[in-house]
Amino acid sequence: MSGSGGGATTGGGTTTGAGAGSASSGGAGGEGGTGGSGGSPGDGGAGGSTDGKVPPRPSAGCNKANPQTGSAQSPLSVSGHQYYVKLPTGYDASKPYPAMIMFNPTNNPISWAEQNAGFEATGPKEAWIRVYPHPANSNSGWGANDVSFFEPFYEEITANFCIDEARVFAAGESSGGDFSSILGCEHADKLRAVGPCATKNVRDYPLDAGTRRCTGQVTSVVIHGANDSVVGTENGPKTRDFYTALNHCEASTMPVEGYTDERSNCVMYQGCDQDYPVYWCQHKDPNYNGTNHGWPAFAPKFLWSLFSTY
Repeated sequence: MSGSGGGATTGGGTTTGAGAGSASSGGAGGEGGTGGSGGSPGDGGAGGSTDGKVPPRPSAGCNKANPQTGSAQSPLSVSGHQYYVKLPTGYDASKPYPAMIMFNPTNNPISWAEQNAGFEATGPKEAWIRVYPHPANSNSGWGANDVSFFEPFYEEITANFCIDEARVFAAGESSGGDFSSILGCEHADKLRAVGPCATKNVRDYPLDAGTRRCTGQVTSVVIHGANDSVVGTENGPKTRDFYTALNHCEASTMPVEGYTDERSNCVMYQGCDQDYPVYWCQHKDPNYNGTNHGWPAFAPKFLWSLFSTY
């Protein structure tokens, strides 16, 4: 792709109230898989347009011509991890874009997130830089040992691409969800919001709001299958409770308009610190090989609709 500020190459390298769009119909999905597109996300602003919101924070990569994006077949490498980048349609290297980093589940190829997470739909594809990293060991997935990778990874992508550092988002499914929830504490100074899905408690990095000293706060959308038989139904609420405590939310909730059916079932906690709401989606998307463990159909549209408001 090329834009007026420099192109890119694929060179390889080593509640009512919280309305966020309309509900999606469910879709097919598998364990550690996607629940389908859930419909195309709505229109979002082009990179750099904030309409009176927090001003964009252009990264060092702005105005850099021809950054290497890598690809699923020929990924880039940093700190023992592979990744590749998908740029918005008509990428303009002089304009800072929001970035979505999607962490894939265990035992899946690096291409999983691009093919299944839903961020290659029309809206995100036109407005977001999408970054798809892969764990150092696909068999063990993402974990606490990967935290040290994030700093050099973040420095590399912000040095090479025109990213709005005020609008960097992270999401993930299964072990990728675990990792995004860890980063929402460990690197909250770099992330605006996280969307952890199908999480479990990471033994080497327990999410304890009483003992963790996070680097800031993030908006959090915690997604979990109400009948998840892989990591259990108790683990999603632990992630949720960590963020409601961190953001000083009340116990009361309100339904999210457009996401009240059982395939999404999202609520927004009340009284959270300003600009840092917490959402909880305990869905019953039935299409995960009987496990209810996976990336549900509504997730990409909901996250896109919400995060695009920042």
